[in-house]
Formats: sequence, structure tokens, C-alpha cells
Amino acid sequence: MSRRALGLRHHLCMTGRGIARLAAVVAVAALGLSGCTAATGSPSSSPSATGATPTNVIDFAGLPGIAIGASLSELTKAGAITTTGPGCGPSFASLPNASPVFDADRLVLIWAYPPLHTPENVSVGSSIEAARKAYPSAVELSAPAGSHRYPGLLVTGPDDLTYLMLHDGGRVQKLVVGMQTYARMLVDTGFGVC
Repeated sequence: MSRRALGLRHHLCMTGRGIARLAAVVAVAALGLSGCTAATGSPSSSPSATGATPTNVIDFAGLPGIAIGASLSELTKAGAITTTGPGCGPSFASLPNASPVFDADRLVLIWAYPPLHTPENVSVGSSIEAARKAYPSAVELSAPAGSHRYPGLLVTGPDDLTYLMLHDGGRVQKLVVGMQTYARMLVDTGFGVC
């Protein structure tokens, strides 16, 4: 079943409905974690095993033609974003393996799913050991007590951009790229999930 069919899109809701949707997503995610993993690929799959190409690389700046910090209006005008379809916010027009998160008019985070991976070949499904080896200076982030959120590894890049790898202690479960402030908010408050 696709992520769209599951209705678990990871976008910033631009209205007050975000908190209610966040609660619903957390409840569904807690019940269907294995289904979510199945939708994003086998934990043992790696980008190299799935025939990854350079176009599958997401780096600190974002994706080719889609830069972190770009405006919603610019991306929509360029045809990179659509505001119609399932989900609670805008989505990438031709990138089913990535989901944008906007704060007002600015792209602040991108959720990345296989075959997308970092230049160091870390993706959803990578072992947390491989992620730590690729990024030895990564900062460990704990999930808030009592929450159903994953802990994370935060890798800081240039211009306050970052990779956030949410993990279950064994494998990367979610890969998020974007602005460090928003990545930390995601771990602390659930920002960017609806």
C-alpha cells in the first residue's frame, strides 16, 4: 500500500487543523509502524542494491531544482509543486519519493524516501551503525519522554542546513533534510507532520 493510500503524508499543515491531524497520524503510526516500513521499502534494501543513480541523491541544499529555502510560489510557478491531491498540504509534482514541508511560503524540510539517499549513501533502511560511521560528528537527539516519536541523529552542514535521521535504534526509519531549526522542532514538537 502506498504512503499516499495510507494518508501519512509528512507536510506542514498551514491551518489550525495540524494538531488534530498530528494526533491522528501519531496514533496510526504507532499502530502501523511495520506497514509504514513496508511502504517505504525493505529495511535491508540499500540504494546501491536498488540501482540508485546520481539523481537519487538528496544533499544539504535539497534536490536538483528544489532548494531548501525556496518559496512555495516560486516552486509552484516552476511546476515543481502541486497544491491539489491527497495530503494536507502542497506536494512535489513529480517526486513521489519526497514530501515538502513549508513554513508559510518557505520550503524548510524535505522528507526523503528510497531510492533517495544522502551523498554518503544513507537512506531509510540504512543501519544506524552505517549512519554513525558516515557522520561521526552527528548529534544524538532523544525523543520527548512519553511521545511515540523516534530519536534522531542530527548532522549539521553548511548554512545551518542539516540531515535528520530518525531511527529505531537499529535502522534509519525516516530521513529528513532541511533547516536545522525546523529539524529540531520536528523531534521536539512534531513540526512538519500532519
